[in-house]
Amino acid sequence: MRKILLSLLMLAAAAAPSVTTAQKTASPAPPAEKRRLQFQVQGTAKDTIYLANYYGNKLYYCDTAVADAKGTVVFQRATSYKSGVYALVVPGPKYFEFLVNEPEVQMESDTAALNDHLVVKKSRENQLFVDYVRFLGSRKKEADEVGRQLEAISDPIGKAPYKKKLEALDKEIKDYQQELVRANPGTYVAAIVKMSIATDQTELRKPDGSVDSAATYYNYRAHFWDNTDLTDERNLRTPVFQNKFDEYIGKVVPQIPDTINKCGDELIQRMDHGEELFKFAVHNITLKYETSDIMGMDAVFVHMAQKYYCPTDGSKGRATWMPKDKLDKMCERARKMAPLIIGAKGKDIILTDTTEQKWVDYYKLPQEYVLIVFWDPHCGHCKKALPDLYEQYKEKLRGLNVEVFAVAKATDSVLFNDWKAFIREHHLDWVNVGLTWHVYEDAKKASYKYIPKLTTIESLNYADVWDVYSTPKMFLMDGDRRIVGKQLTPDQMADLIGVLNKRKGAKP
Repeated sequence: MRKILLSLLMLAAAAAPSVTTAQKTASPAPPAEKRRLQFQVQGTAKDTIYLANYYGNKLYYCDTAVADAKGTVVFQRATSYKSGVYALVVPGPKYFEFLVNEPEVQMESDTAALNDHLVVKKSRENQLFVDYVRFLGSRKKEADEVGRQLEAISDPIGKAPYKKKLEALDKEIKDYQQELVRANPGTYVAAIVKMSIATDQTELRKPDGSVDSAATYYNYRAHFWDNTDLTDERNLRTPVFQNKFDEYIGKVVPQIPDTINKCGDELIQRMDHGEELFKFAVHNITLKYETSDIMGMDAVFVHMAQKYYCPTDGSKGRATWMPKDKLDKMCERARKMAPLIIGAKGKDIILTDTTEQKWVDYYKLPQEYVLIVFWDPHCGHCKKALPDLYEQYKEKLRGLNVEVFAVAKATDSVLFNDWKAFIREHHLDWVNVGLTWHVYEDAKKASYKYIPKLTTIESLNYADVWDVYSTPKMFLMDGDRRIVGKQLTPDQMADLIGVLNKRKGAKP
């Protein structure tokens, strides 16, 4: 059923206004200045008509013209219409999509049924494309009806005939695709259809006949791009290419930072044929994981930034499309985040307690795990979160061999006094340290009194070292004082500790 569903998903996409993707053709594209795009749409006399093109899976306006009294409009310019999937947008707004790859395209329709009444007057590729989309649309109607009948039947035996109908439709679609590709070598539309063919998911088996799920997956991943020319920049102007790219990076590749980095680098290398392909791949992977809310995915952002934008080996970065001020900000952010990714060894923090006499080093705490909590006595969210965290600490975390190392900002007399008062009020008997008023002021004048005798420069600058731009901020450290979790709830921390203990063979 998986293969059937894949085809049905493809059918659904074909019935929507968007189209499938493109790849390199055997024949070179004609010079841009020779391309002439003519459309006659009844019902648009004297209207402004827009031409739009895809970049990735989004449409952007690229040209405009006014239709004559018969609704005829011509687009022609010397500054190029690059090969790709385009859309003609008429008032409504309504639009239909078509291919640009030949010297001339002529098409006709009307505003009553823009797509249904579409007629290709000149363009072999668009005739093939329109026929293909209509074929998929008709099969989608059949599949939807069979699907409704299938859902209405509860008896497994009674479902069998309908499943066979879906299998037959699936085969018909694949046969159509393969024949179109075979019969039209070198055409843009054949490349589009070829790319839309789903990757084979044949199950591989072990010697005993059972399914080898790992081998099946790796085989699928290895052949995911078989039907795509990853050196053709026209892919960037076709919507399904980005959908396919996003599926590979975000779903096919396991969401483990090291694996994403490895597979991402390999894919970028295969696409590193020209500036635009390289930019697309690097930008999209970087953006996806820079903005991810999933713990640990910042490691992918750091990897991308330090490999392609601002290499740490001293070589020149290749992100030539990025303005210097934005590039500098990205590089600085990656530099700060690099020591704070999951698995990184935590920088030591040695600060004084509320007496300003005792210096505490979280590395020397006896507990297996340390939860570092950065907070500010004047932070409203901190005032609510810390008492709640303390209750969870007493009930759960302390029993899991976790100590809390709470680091407070106490750099003036008000903060210092409020810090101590808050600790007393809520009976926070975990480890409380801070960058205190007297130490802060004295260290600004004579840091040698504290460094290296009592503490470190990183400890006194903890806010910068640990990127504490907002509070509260939390890091869970393991026995080696490596970062194993960030910004987790107590329940999530308890679950994570159970997993970590299980991995190393300890009792949870």
